[in-house]
Amino acid sequence: MEKQYKYRIYPSREQRAQIMANFGCVRFVYNHYLKKRTALYKADKTTMSLSECGRDLTQLKKAPGYEWLAQADDNSLRYALKDLDKAFSAFFNSLKKTKAPTAFVSTLTGFPQLKSKRENRQSYRSKNNTVRQSIELFDNKIKLPKLGYVKCKVSRPIEGRIVSATITQVPSGKFFATVCCTDITASPPLSSFPEKSIGIHMGIKTLATLSNGIEYENHRAFEKSRKKISRLNRSMSRKPKDSNNREKARIKLALAYEKMTNQRNDYIHKLTTKLVREYDNISIRNEKFKSSKPWFAKQINYAGWAAFAKQLEYKAAWQGKQVNKISPCHPCVGVCSTCGEKHPAKKLPELWTCPNCNSIRNRNINTAKNIEKYASSTAGQVES
Repeated sequence: MEKQYKYRIYPSREQRAQIMANFGCVRFVYNHYLKKRTALYKADKTTMSLSECGRDLTQLKKAPGYEWLAQADDNSLRYALKDLDKAFSAFFNSLKKTKAPTAFVSTLTGFPQLKSKRENRQSYRSKNNTVRQSIELFDNKIKLPKLGYVKCKVSRPIEGRIVSATITQVPSGKFFATVCCTDITASPPLSSFPEKSIGIHMGIKTLATLSNGIEYENHRAFEKSRKKISRLNRSMSRKPKDSNNREKARIKLALAYEKMTNQRNDYIHKLTTKLVREYDNISIRNEKFKSSKPWFAKQINYAGWAAFAKQLEYKAAWQGKQVNKISPCHPCVGVCSTCGEKHPAKKLPELWTCPNCNSIRNRNINTAKNIEKYASSTAGQVES
């Protein structure tokens, strides 16, 4: 089992300069070989493999005018080549799945794009040398390649063996180190309450509605921060471009967005941990996290449906619990959970009456009950 631990780091002025130089080197290597592979394919329909790019990078670092590449951590440059190779593989795999022509078309969705130094989020990844332990975590500092010991806010200890570390600069200017660990033994299951099976329906007004009638409201972090974000956006738009005042305004706006994101993530993390602790068998719909309706798609993004489902899955795997994902094509909405009769109306109110058994149903709770019922009746056949 693998886990990742994210810590905020506080590099010194020299360490910050080294991190920024490493960002530039990684970005250059990625863009250089993206252009090179693209030009080769356009010229004679050939390309460069990952190993060929690695050998060419070794020669490039020795070429006149490119000595500055030695400033960066060598493993981070190798990871940049791996990321580029994965991006190309994902692009060509998408062509096969969509049955698109195999001709080289740079406008297709999924084609690797050039990285820009103007992007507010920068990162690079470094590999741990297991012999001399180039990455180590201590009480209040972390050891990183090319940086040495960096001041770090260690919120919790790590488990297992360190594989790599990713250094990231977020739009607000803060630096974080994400440590990836492996060889982690599964922790004992969390204590469960008598009711161990549950169905969950995700929504907009209520983020999660359980089949036992419990509802968890949507945090709506963006709605609470809308006025402040709008005001900061207007303030930044009035500042001249490339000015110091505009950069200060951008950082204030980034901090507001960061606070909103942290509020939403904190709420979802606490909710998913609570659900995994209390229930052994959780059933949800394999929802589509995209919508053709702009308003609905925006609300899905703000509510964090994808993060909610993802966290349920990996937290359940940590604790030996199970998450069943049923097909979204199964009729769960508008079907009575008792008699199975479907209501003829296309748009149901929050409370509706079954035309067969005349029982009054809550739309969200009834849907959650159908999800749990369908998942239990098709155990072993639900989507993973």
